[in-house]
Amino acid sequence: MFFLGKNRGAGGFCFVLWIFIMAEPGFGQARSFNDVFPELDEEKKQIVLSAGSFVAAGKELPLQRVVPAGYELAVQQAILKNAYITESIAFIPSKKVTILTIYNAIQNIRGIKGILYHSATKNADVPLFEDATRIKSARDTSALPDPPRASATPDAETWYVRLKDANFGNSYYRVDIAANNRAIICTLANFRDISFLFVPVIKKEKFIAQFYFEPVVSGLVIYSAASADVSDFLASRIHVPSAVQKRLEVIKRWVIDGLGTE
Repeated sequence: MFFLGKNRGAGGFCFVLWIFIMAEPGFGQARSFNDVFPELDEEKKQIVLSAGSFVAAGKELPLQRVVPAGYELAVQQAILKNAYITESIAFIPSKKVTILTIYNAIQNIRGIKGILYHSATKNADVPLFEDATRIKSARDTSALPDPPRASATPDAETWYVRLKDANFGNSYYRVDIAANNRAIICTLANFRDISFLFVPVIKKEKFIAQFYFEPVVSGLVIYSAASADVSDFLASRIHVPSAVQKRLEVIKRWVIDGLGTE
C-alpha cells in the first residue's frame, strides 16, 4: 500500500505511514488491543473479542473509526478515493507470531490457491482463486516460484502477482510490503483492468486492499480495508461490498493458515 514514487498509486503512502508509526511513543514494545484501537466503541470491541471479527461494508461508507492508531492517514488517502468500501478487524487470541512469521506467510503466494468461499450463486463452497503465482514484473508476467523462507524481514519490498479469480479470471496486482518491529503492512492494487464476462469493469489502480498485521500482548490483530471504483455494469450484476469482503476474508485466512507453518 505504500511505496515511494509519484506513480506508485497506493504505494505512494508508505513513507508517510511509516513516519507516523515510527513516531509513536513506545515504538517496538508490544501494544494491547486497546492501544491499537483506542477509539473503538465497546460494542464493536466485544464483537471482535468474542466473535473474532468485525466487518463494515457499503457504498461511500465512512471509515468506522476502527483504524489502528498510527495508520489513519494512509487509509484516509488510499481508501476513501473509491466508492465501495469494506473494512474489518480480526483478532486471533494467543497466536504467538512475529513480524518474520507474518512476512513468511505472506510470501507464500501459491498458498492462496484453492481456499474456499461460499458461492450463493452455486450454493456451494468453491475456490475463490483457482491459481495464484508471483510474476516477474508488471510488463513481464512470466511465473516465478515463491522464494524460500526468509531469515530477516525487509523494511520495504514490491512484488507482482497473478490471481485467477473465480469471477474475474486472471487479475494482476502489485503487492507493496512495509515492515518494522511493530507491524507489517501490505497492499494489493490492480495494475491492469479487471474484467467480468470479458468486459473491463474495474480500471487499473481502482481496486486497493490494505492489510495491517500487528502482534499484540494477547494475540494478533489483523486490520483490513479495501475499496473499488466499479463500472455500472458490474454494480448492477454483483453486490460489490460482498464481493470485496469475500476476497478480504480469503486473503486473511490464507495468511492465518500460513502462520502455523513457521
